[in-house]
Amino acid sequence: MKNLFNLRSEIFLDKDNKNFIGKVRIELLKNIEIYGSIAKAAKNMKMSYKTAWDNIDSVNKLSPSALVTKVSGGKGGGGTVITAYAKELIKTHKELEELNLVYSKLLSNSLNEKMDLDYKEAPSFTRLKAYINKLDLKKDFYEIEIVLESKQKLYSINSKEFVQKKELKINQNINFVIETSAITIHKDLNKTSARNVLKGLITNIEDDGVNANLQIDCKEGDIIYAKITSSSCKSLDLKIDTLVYAQFKAYNISII
Repeated sequence: MKNLFNLRSEIFLDKDNKNFIGKVRIELLKNIEIYGSIAKAAKNMKMSYKTAWDNIDSVNKLSPSALVTKVSGGKGGGGTVITAYAKELIKTHKELEELNLVYSKLLSNSLNEKMDLDYKEAPSFTRLKAYINKLDLKKDFYEIEIVLESKQKLYSINSKEFVQKKELKINQNINFVIETSAITIHKDLNKTSARNVLKGLITNIEDDGVNANLQIDCKEGDIIYAKITSSSCKSLDLKIDTLVYAQFKAYNISII
């Protein structure tokens, strides 16, 4: 399995539903400890003094105990220091970041197992033509009813912005694709649950023992392709001229 994705996240602590402490503020506290000055800490972080001051003022007000305080002059001079509470907070935040890193790696591994797309071949698509029969606006998206050459109807879900930018209109002819691996095959219409179902006869089967690629004739030139496992093909007893129902979801349709 290839390492496709790496999950990244940071630890932020809120107090009273307000942003209390995160990576930047922790770094600011560390720099104040080193330089003994908010101004010098800000300069080292390439941060404006006002931004640094606002951050410190905010955490001090939200914190149960002061994090940054001034020390008046005397032997060695005065300056700005962080408190013991701030040091404990820095330590705790580091521990949380370390735990977060461990869990992020575990989640990344889980995600990569689920999203492993290391196919031996590029995804293939069914390409079809249709015309728009209805455009139903529902809040921020459109449900689009399209009619194929075979008079069978399908439904696509697209954002309001997509429909407007593409200038889609009723009775407009469109081209669309469906990824073959998104199509499931049934022999009984009553066992289908998705809204989009196309009826057709199997005209070709290419089975390599692992996957079976089906060609399905839905009439009037509407040819679709489906990729299922060989075991599924066998258990369904699929053969040439078998009547099947190809099922897929509305968001599996991509208008091009």
